[in-house]
Amino acid sequence: MEYDWLAMKFIDIALGATLVVFGLGSLAGALVTAFSSAFREFLLLLINSRVITPVRTASSLGTVALMILIFFNNCIPVVLSFAYPLILGKVRWTPPIRKNAMFQLLVAFSLLTAGLLGFFNLGAVLTLVEELRGPSGVNGLLATSWMHAPLEFFFVLECVSEPLRLAVRRISGDEIVRFLRSDGNLFIVSILGLLASAAIEAFARL
Repeated sequence: MEYDWLAMKFIDIALGATLVVFGLGSLAGALVTAFSSAFREFLLLLINSRVITPVRTASSLGTVALMILIFFNNCIPVVLSFAYPLILGKVRWTPPIRKNAMFQLLVAFSLLTAGLLGFFNLGAVLTLVEELRGPSGVNGLLATSWMHAPLEFFFVLECVSEPLRLAVRRISGDEIVRFLRSDGNLFIVSILGLLASAAIEAFARL
């Protein structure tokens, strides 16, 4: 019964909107990467410095170190998604943030973050791999990420939709902290889910 309540509470219109924007961001990332050689060069440098080098360093220290690196990297948007509205709600702004402005700030965070995640983490990466290694490269990447990648995207986007979830409720700044506390189960479940997906990626390579 409790599981059903959690599912109804967190699989909602906010998550749906976040997923749509994530999909649009993925499409945009694929198109920009496919048609811009300059962006492909930039993306390759970004991946080398942001992903490949840290992963190689962590791998040299052992599988547990690699799992910790993956876990903390995936937790960044999750933590920010709760910290951002918490800051908006707890800080005594001068002048105070109007309710409409609060709504816009919360919505903007969820949609912008979802779009960027789709752009860089899915659309751009898959297209770059296809450009460099062809369809076989994409198939190889999918074969080693078919289990952990959907889990990571789901748990991250579930939390990224939290500011939008707060905005849909049309709450004031004073109410944000109370609602974040009530949604604390989402944060805990997502962190545990990301830990499990990091373990799957590091140890099982799936």
